[in-house]
Amino acid sequence: MLETYLKDLEEVVNIDCGSNTCDGVTRVAEIMKRHYDEIGFATELVDLGDKAGRGLFATNKPGAEKFDIMFNAHLDTVYPDGTVAQRPFRVEDGTVYGPGCADCKAGVIAIFHALKNARKEDLDRLAIAVCYNPDEEVSSLSSREWLATMAKKAMRAVVSEPGRASGAFVRSRKGRSVWDVTFHGVAAHAGNNPQDGRSAILAAARFTIEVTKLQDLEGKGTSVTVGVIQGGTVCNTVPETCSIRIDTRRGNDEDGREIDEGIEKLAAMNWGEGITVDARRASVSPAMPCTEKTRELVELINEAARLEGFEAGWVDAGGGSDANRIAQAGTPVVDGVAPAGGCFHSEREYLRVDTIENRVRMLSRFLTLL
Repeated sequence: MLETYLKDLEEVVNIDCGSNTCDGVTRVAEIMKRHYDEIGFATELVDLGDKAGRGLFATNKPGAEKFDIMFNAHLDTVYPDGTVAQRPFRVEDGTVYGPGCADCKAGVIAIFHALKNARKEDLDRLAIAVCYNPDEEVSSLSSREWLATMAKKAMRAVVSEPGRASGAFVRSRKGRSVWDVTFHGVAAHAGNNPQDGRSAILAAARFTIEVTKLQDLEGKGTSVTVGVIQGGTVCNTVPETCSIRIDTRRGNDEDGREIDEGIEKLAAMNWGEGITVDARRASVSPAMPCTEKTRELVELINEAARLEGFEAGWVDAGGGSDANRIAQAGTPVVDGVAPAGGCFHSEREYLRVDTIENRVRMLSRFLTLL
């Protein structure tokens, strides 16, 4: 199985398929369609608009309205055209290298091999949905509605993002909001009449200190980070405008609403005579909390891992994935159950060969427990 897995992985890694390379993403979808056709699944290339490549839907139960399990992984990478020519797929000292080899091609191929090697009685008994989307690396802007629709039809879901470098899986992910806040002051000459100016940068600095107090790192595990600040034109002018971008993270959406409300209240306060403030939430991603139903799913994965000879480890992640959007639909979901790797989104990205076979077998075994 390992030899065949690596051959299949090489084929999809050696295609430039950054999120905006729609032709490349579609080529990967077509390859996976061919694989699923060969094992008797019904398949459909999914048109999600002209800003993304094709997605792929595959199922063993065509026409099903409900699914016992939904598997998800994404077809796109973060790498520009030409990356494959520079550093194509290779295996060296028990490690796979190449663009997207772990994130998320390892998971794409792992799902297929798990179903290819599943017991016939499990495939006959269960309704399985496989949803490969083409744009996760750009926040699934074209595919999120499709994923939510499919998630609502599923009793549970498994997202095959790569396992952590340690081999651990992911049982929860934080939600995220991004805010853009712009301060408008009054420009003045820094030498001749600075007293007539109203510094937007000074107001933004004061705001930054206060907005950071909304986080609760040790208690709720929330964070508020002002990661970007841009203001002023030249150093001899009192700055008229200044903008900041704020990243907030939380383990559940209620805590996120509290932070958002806090930012809105701060923006409405007086930050100095002649200063006005515009605050806008630029984006929001839901949290993927570890609920009671999630814990039941975690235990099924734990049991499947034990039956395949290893102990599953779990982490609570700060970053997000499509699992967050699936969780928002009310579907219990776990993530990061694909073969393990590291250095994602960099030229050092790698996949651990020693985690391939047991992860694939675990996913096949998982089906026997449903």
